[in-house]
Amino acid sequence: MQAFANILVYHPAAIGDCMLATPVATTLKLNYPAAQLTYWTHSSLRPILLELCPAVDEVIEYARDASLFENMKTFERVKPDLFVDLSNSFKSTAFTWLTRIKVLRYEKQAPNVRPIKHATANFLDTIKPVCNEYPEHLFPTIFPDALALDVVHRVIAEHGFGPLPMIGIVPGVGKLRPHRAWIYDGWRYLLQHILGWQSHLPVLIGGADEQSLCAGLNAELENRCLDLSGRLSLTETAAFLKKCKVVISGDTGPAHIAVAVGTKVIGLYGPTYPERSGPYGCMSTTLNQSASCQCRDQKSCKYTGPGSPGECMNRIQLHEIIAYLKAELEAQELMH
Repeated sequence: MQAFANILVYHPAAIGDCMLATPVATTLKLNYPAAQLTYWTHSSLRPILLELCPAVDEVIEYARDASLFENMKTFERVKPDLFVDLSNSFKSTAFTWLTRIKVLRYEKQAPNVRPIKHATANFLDTIKPVCNEYPEHLFPTIFPDALALDVVHRVIAEHGFGPLPMIGIVPGVGKLRPHRAWIYDGWRYLLQHILGWQSHLPVLIGGADEQSLCAGLNAELENRCLDLSGRLSLTETAAFLKKCKVVISGDTGPAHIAVAVGTKVIGLYGPTYPERSGPYGCMSTTLNQSASCQCRDQKSCKYTGPGSPGECMNRIQLHEIIAYLKAELEAQELMH
Protein backbone atom coordinates (compact mmCIF):
# COMPACT_ATOMS: atom_id res chain seq x y z
CA MET A 1 0.00 0.00 0.00
CA GLN A 2 1.26 3.47 -0.89
CA ALA A 3 2.58 5.52 2.02
CA PHE A 4 1.06 9.01 2.00
CA ALA A 5 2.87 11.97 3.53
CA ASN A 6 0.48 14.87 2.89
CA ILE A 7 -3.26 14.16 3.12
CA LEU A 8 -5.88 16.79 2.33
CA VAL A 9 -9.47 16.18 3.50
CA TYR A 10 -12.01 18.41 1.76
CA HIS A 11 -15.21 18.79 3.79
CA PRO A 12 -16.94 22.20 3.81
CA ALA A 13 -19.90 20.94 5.83
CA ALA A 14 -22.22 21.90 8.67
CA ILE A 15 -21.02 21.09 12.18
CA GLY A 16 -23.16 17.94 12.44
CA ASP A 17 -21.78 16.33 9.29
CA CYS A 18 -18.29 17.46 10.24
CA MET A 19 -18.52 15.64 13.59
CA LEU A 20 -20.04 12.54 11.98
CA ALA A 21 -17.03 12.37 9.65
CA THR A 22 -14.25 12.89 12.22
CA PRO A 23 -13.53 9.12 12.37
CA VAL A 24 -12.19 9.57 8.83
CA ALA A 25 -9.42 11.76 10.25
CA THR A 26 -8.62 9.41 13.15
CA THR A 27 -8.59 6.38 10.85
CA LEU A 28 -6.29 8.06 8.34
CA LYS A 29 -3.95 9.08 11.16
CA LEU A 30 -3.94 5.53 12.53
CA ASN A 31 -2.86 4.18 9.14
CA TYR A 32 -0.47 7.04 8.27
CA PRO A 33 0.79 8.40 11.62
CA ALA A 34 3.67 10.35 10.04
CA ALA A 35 1.48 12.08 7.46
CA GLN A 36 0.47 15.74 7.62
CA LEU A 37 -3.34 15.74 7.74
CA THR A 38 -4.99 18.98 6.63
CA TYR A 39 -8.71 19.77 6.66
CA TRP A 40 -10.19 22.15 4.08
CA THR A 41 -13.42 23.41 5.60
CA HIS A 42 -15.31 26.41 6.97
CA SER A 43 -13.29 28.78 9.13
CA SER A 44 -15.87 28.42 11.92
CA LEU A 45 -14.81 24.78 12.34
CA ARG A 46 -11.11 25.54 12.60
CA PRO A 47 -10.93 25.80 16.43
CA ILE A 48 -12.83 22.60 17.21
CA LEU A 49 -10.85 20.57 14.65
CA LEU A 50 -7.40 22.06 15.16
CA GLU A 51 -7.51 22.49 18.94
CA LEU A 52 -9.57 19.49 20.01
CA CYS A 53 -9.10 16.77 17.36
CA PRO A 54 -5.56 15.33 17.71
CA ALA A 55 -5.73 13.67 14.28
CA VAL A 56 -5.92 17.03 12.47
CA ASP A 57 -2.63 18.88 11.95
CA GLU A 58 -3.84 21.91 10.00
CA VAL A 59 -7.05 23.56 8.82
CA ILE A 60 -7.32 25.81 5.78
CA GLU A 61 -10.33 28.00 5.14
CA TYR A 62 -12.92 27.12 2.54
CA ALA A 63 -14.24 30.25 0.84
CA ARG A 64 -17.77 29.69 -0.45
CA ASP A 65 -17.45 32.37 -3.13
CA ALA A 66 -13.95 31.41 -4.29
CA SER A 67 -13.51 30.91 -8.02
CA LEU A 68 -12.37 27.67 -9.60
CA PHE A 69 -8.98 29.26 -10.23
CA GLU A 70 -8.64 30.29 -6.56
CA ASN A 71 -9.55 26.79 -5.38
CA MET A 72 -7.00 25.29 -7.75
CA LYS A 73 -4.34 27.62 -6.35
CA THR A 74 -5.21 26.54 -2.79
CA PHE A 75 -5.03 22.90 -3.81
CA GLU A 76 -1.66 23.38 -5.50
CA ARG A 77 -0.29 25.26 -2.49
CA VAL A 78 -1.03 22.34 -0.15
CA LYS A 79 0.51 19.81 -2.60
CA PRO A 80 -1.26 16.73 -1.23
CA ASP A 81 -0.39 13.21 -2.31
CA LEU A 82 -3.85 12.01 -1.20
CA PHE A 83 -7.05 14.02 -1.63
CA VAL A 84 -10.12 12.80 0.30
CA ASP A 85 -13.24 14.53 -0.97
CA LEU A 86 -16.07 14.11 1.56
CA SER A 87 -18.39 16.45 -0.34
CA ASN A 88 -18.16 15.01 -3.86
CA SER A 89 -19.43 18.30 -5.24
CA PHE A 90 -19.09 19.60 -8.78
CA LYS A 91 -16.68 22.26 -7.51
CA SER A 92 -14.27 19.79 -5.91
CA THR A 93 -14.43 17.50 -8.93
CA ALA A 94 -13.58 20.42 -11.21
CA PHE A 95 -10.45 21.62 -9.44
CA THR A 96 -9.01 18.09 -9.13
CA TRP A 97 -9.93 17.00 -12.65
CA LEU A 98 -6.40 17.12 -14.06
CA THR A 99 -4.52 16.03 -10.95
CA ARG A 100 -2.43 12.88 -11.00
CA ILE A 101 -2.52 12.21 -7.28
CA LYS A 102 -4.73 9.67 -5.52
CA VAL A 103 -8.29 11.03 -5.17
CA LEU A 104 -11.00 9.36 -3.08
CA ARG A 105 -14.57 10.67 -3.35
CA TYR A 106 -17.45 10.16 -0.96
CA GLU A 107 -20.53 8.50 -2.45
CA LYS A 108 -23.65 9.09 -0.38
CA GLN A 109 -25.92 6.08 -0.05
CA ALA A 110 -29.05 6.47 -2.19
CA PRO A 111 -32.25 7.09 -0.17
CA ASN A 112 -33.97 3.93 -1.43
CA VAL A 113 -31.13 1.53 -0.57
CA ARG A 114 -31.65 -0.86 2.34
CA PRO A 115 -30.33 -1.53 4.88
CA ILE A 116 -29.71 2.11 5.71
CA LYS A 117 -26.05 2.83 6.36
CA HIS A 118 -25.13 5.32 9.05
CA ALA A 119 -23.50 8.50 7.75
CA THR A 120 -20.32 7.80 9.73
CA ALA A 121 -19.95 4.37 8.13
CA ASN A 122 -20.74 5.91 4.75
CA PHE A 123 -17.98 8.51 5.20
CA LEU A 124 -15.54 5.78 6.23
CA ASP A 125 -16.32 3.84 3.04
CA THR A 126 -14.51 6.64 1.20
CA ILE A 127 -11.11 5.72 2.64
CA LYS A 128 -11.45 1.92 2.56
CA PRO A 129 -9.11 1.61 -0.46
CA VAL A 130 -6.20 3.10 1.52
CA CYS A 131 -6.84 1.93 5.10
CA ASN A 132 -6.25 -1.51 6.61
CA GLU A 133 -6.72 -0.58 10.27
CA TYR A 134 -9.64 1.03 12.08
CA PRO A 135 -9.88 2.37 15.64
CA GLU A 136 -11.35 -0.04 18.17
CA HIS A 137 -13.90 2.67 18.99
CA LEU A 138 -14.84 5.27 16.38
CA PHE A 139 -15.76 7.85 19.03
CA PRO A 140 -14.74 9.96 20.88
CA THR A 141 -12.72 11.96 18.37
CA ILE A 142 -12.90 15.40 20.03
CA PHE A 143 -11.13 15.94 23.37
CA PRO A 144 -12.04 19.14 25.23
CA ASP A 145 -11.06 17.77 28.66
CA ALA A 146 -8.53 20.47 29.58
CA LEU A 147 -10.84 23.23 28.34
CA ALA A 148 -13.74 21.75 30.29
CA LEU A 149 -11.83 21.95 33.58
CA ASP A 150 -11.40 25.69 33.12
CA VAL A 151 -14.43 26.95 31.19
CA VAL A 152 -17.22 24.85 32.68
CA HIS A 153 -16.47 25.54 36.34
CA ARG A 154 -15.92 29.24 35.67
CA VAL A 155 -19.18 29.71 33.73
CA ILE A 156 -21.24 27.77 36.27
CA ALA A 157 -19.80 29.88 39.09
CA GLU A 158 -20.46 33.10 37.17
CA HIS A 159 -24.15 32.15 36.88
CA GLY A 160 -24.41 31.30 40.57
CA PHE A 161 -25.16 27.59 40.26
CA GLY A 162 -23.79 24.90 42.55
CA PRO A 163 -21.75 21.84 41.52
CA LEU A 164 -24.64 19.60 40.44
CA PRO A 165 -24.14 17.03 37.65
CA MET A 166 -25.47 18.43 34.37
CA ILE A 167 -27.99 17.21 31.81
CA GLY A 168 -27.64 18.85 28.40
CA ILE A 169 -30.90 20.00 26.80
CA VAL A 170 -30.92 21.03 23.11
CA PRO A 171 -34.50 22.19 22.41
CA GLY A 172 -33.84 23.92 19.07
CA VAL A 173 -32.90 22.58 15.66
CA GLY A 174 -32.10 25.81 13.80
CA LYS A 175 -34.32 27.70 11.38
CA LEU A 176 -33.85 25.63 8.24
CA ARG A 177 -35.93 22.56 9.18
CA PRO A 178 -38.06 23.42 12.23
CA HIS A 179 -40.23 20.32 11.79
CA ARG A 180 -37.35 18.30 13.29
CA ALA A 181 -37.99 19.94 16.68
CA TRP A 182 -39.91 18.49 19.59
CA ILE A 183 -42.86 20.49 20.93
CA TYR A 184 -42.30 23.48 23.24
CA ASP A 185 -44.58 22.20 26.02
CA GLY A 186 -42.76 18.86 25.92
CA TRP A 187 -39.45 20.56 26.68
CA ARG A 188 -41.05 22.66 29.42
CA TYR A 189 -42.54 19.65 31.20
CA LEU A 190 -39.30 17.70 30.81
CA LEU A 191 -37.31 20.53 32.38
CA GLN A 192 -39.85 20.80 35.21
CA HIS A 193 -39.45 17.09 35.86
CA ILE A 194 -35.64 17.26 35.97
CA LEU A 195 -35.69 20.32 38.22
CA GLY A 196 -38.08 18.47 40.53
CA TRP A 197 -35.41 15.84 41.18
CA GLN A 198 -33.13 18.55 42.65
CA SER A 199 -30.19 16.32 41.76
CA HIS A 200 -29.17 17.57 38.30
CA LEU A 201 -28.74 20.94 36.60
CA PRO A 202 -30.42 21.27 33.18
CA VAL A 203 -28.16 23.17 30.76
CA LEU A 204 -29.83 24.74 27.71
CA ILE A 205 -27.52 24.56 24.70
CA GLY A 206 -27.94 25.99 21.21
CA GLY A 207 -26.85 28.71 18.83
CA ALA A 208 -28.05 32.26 18.35
CA ASP A 209 -31.20 31.00 16.59
CA GLU A 210 -32.25 29.22 19.78
CA GLN A 211 -31.78 32.10 22.23
CA SER A 212 -35.41 33.21 22.20
CA LEU A 213 -36.67 29.65 22.60
CA CYS A 214 -34.32 28.86 25.49
CA ALA A 215 -34.92 32.20 27.21
CA GLY A 216 -38.68 31.59 27.07
CA LEU A 217 -38.37 28.12 28.56
CA ASN A 218 -36.05 29.30 31.31
CA ALA A 219 -38.26 32.28 32.18
CA GLU A 220 -41.25 29.98 32.68
CA LEU A 221 -39.12 27.93 35.06
CA GLU A 222 -37.99 30.94 37.11
CA ASN A 223 -34.52 30.87 35.52
CA ARG A 224 -33.56 27.69 37.36
CA CYS A 225 -31.83 26.25 34.27
CA LEU A 226 -28.39 27.30 33.07
CA ASP A 227 -29.16 28.94 29.72
CA LEU A 228 -26.04 29.05 27.53
CA SER A 229 -27.77 29.32 24.15
CA GLY A 230 -25.89 31.68 21.84
CA ARG A 231 -23.23 32.30 24.48
CA LEU A 232 -20.64 29.62 23.73
CA SER A 233 -18.07 29.07 21.01
CA LEU A 234 -17.97 25.64 19.37
CA THR A 235 -15.03 24.59 21.54
CA GLU A 236 -16.82 25.77 24.69
CA THR A 237 -19.96 23.94 23.56
CA ALA A 238 -17.88 20.77 23.21
CA ALA A 239 -16.49 21.31 26.71
CA PHE A 240 -19.95 21.65 28.27
CA LEU A 241 -21.32 18.66 26.37
CA LYS A 242 -18.34 16.64 27.60
CA LYS A 243 -19.23 17.45 31.21
CA CYS A 244 -22.92 16.53 30.82
CA LYS A 245 -24.07 13.15 32.07
CA VAL A 246 -26.55 12.88 29.19
CA VAL A 247 -27.64 15.12 26.31
CA ILE A 248 -31.24 15.18 25.02
CA SER A 249 -31.54 16.52 21.49
CA GLY A 250 -33.26 16.35 18.14
CA ASP A 251 -31.41 15.95 14.84
CA THR A 252 -29.04 18.91 15.09
CA GLY A 253 -25.35 19.74 15.45
CA PRO A 254 -24.90 19.62 19.26
CA ALA A 255 -26.13 16.00 19.33
CA HIS A 256 -23.22 15.00 17.09
CA ILE A 257 -20.73 17.14 19.03
CA ALA A 258 -21.88 15.26 22.15
CA VAL A 259 -21.16 11.92 20.48
CA ALA A 260 -17.78 13.21 19.28
CA VAL A 261 -16.77 14.06 22.87
CA GLY A 262 -18.07 10.75 24.22
CA THR A 263 -21.33 11.79 25.92
CA LYS A 264 -24.45 9.64 25.71
CA VAL A 265 -27.32 11.15 23.69
CA ILE A 266 -31.06 10.58 23.90
CA GLY A 267 -32.12 11.39 20.34
CA LEU A 268 -35.57 12.60 19.31
CA TYR A 269 -36.18 11.75 15.65
CA GLY A 270 -39.08 11.97 13.21
CA PRO A 271 -38.49 13.59 9.79
CA THR A 272 -35.05 11.96 9.48
CA TYR A 273 -33.85 8.39 9.87
CA PRO A 274 -31.76 7.87 13.02
CA GLU A 275 -30.27 4.83 11.30
CA ARG A 276 -28.68 7.33 8.91
CA SER A 277 -28.13 10.55 10.86
CA GLY A 278 -28.81 9.62 14.46
CA PRO A 279 -26.29 10.05 17.28
CA TYR A 280 -23.77 7.32 16.49
CA GLY A 281 -23.85 4.41 18.93
CA CYS A 282 -27.01 5.68 20.64
CA MET A 283 -29.76 3.85 18.77
CA SER A 284 -30.86 2.13 21.98
CA THR A 285 -31.60 5.55 23.52
CA THR A 286 -33.15 7.18 20.45
CA LEU A 287 -36.90 7.73 20.20
CA ASN A 288 -37.75 7.11 16.57
CA GLN A 289 -40.96 8.28 14.88
CA SER A 290 -39.52 8.26 11.35
CA ALA A 291 -41.87 5.46 10.26
CA SER A 292 -44.86 7.73 10.91
CA CYS A 293 -43.45 10.79 9.10
CA GLN A 294 -45.18 11.88 5.88
CA CYS A 295 -42.84 14.83 5.18
CA ARG A 296 -39.40 13.26 5.07
CA ASP A 297 -36.78 15.25 3.12
CA GLN A 298 -39.03 18.32 3.22
CA LYS A 299 -38.36 21.61 5.03
CA SER A 300 -41.72 21.76 6.80
CA CYS A 301 -44.57 19.51 7.90
CA LYS A 302 -47.67 19.49 5.69
CA TYR A 303 -49.85 18.83 8.75
CA THR A 304 -48.54 21.39 11.25
CA GLY A 305 -47.33 24.03 8.78
CA PRO A 306 -44.10 26.01 8.26
CA GLY A 307 -42.10 26.89 11.36
CA SER A 308 -43.70 24.23 13.56
CA PRO A 309 -42.55 20.86 14.92
CA GLY A 310 -43.61 17.99 12.70
CA GLU A 311 -46.73 15.99 13.46
CA CYS A 312 -44.54 12.91 13.89
CA MET A 313 -42.46 14.71 16.54
CA ASN A 314 -45.66 15.41 18.49
CA ARG A 315 -45.97 11.65 18.98
CA ILE A 316 -42.83 11.45 21.11
CA GLN A 317 -44.07 11.14 24.68
CA LEU A 318 -42.60 12.77 27.77
CA HIS A 319 -42.72 9.55 29.79
CA GLU A 320 -40.61 7.80 27.13
CA ILE A 321 -37.84 10.38 27.41
CA ILE A 322 -37.92 10.30 31.21
CA ALA A 323 -37.69 6.50 31.19
CA TYR A 324 -34.63 6.59 28.92
CA LEU A 325 -33.07 9.36 30.99
CA LYS A 326 -33.56 7.55 34.31
CA ALA A 327 -32.22 4.29 32.89
CA GLU A 328 -29.09 5.97 31.52
CA LEU A 329 -28.37 7.87 34.74
CA GLU A 330 -28.86 4.69 36.78
CA ALA A 331 -26.55 2.76 34.45
CA GLN A 332 -23.86 5.39 34.88
CA GLU A 333 -24.24 5.22 38.67
CA LEU A 334 -23.73 1.45 38.58
CA MET A 335 -20.58 1.87 36.49
CA HIS A 336 -19.10 4.11 39.16
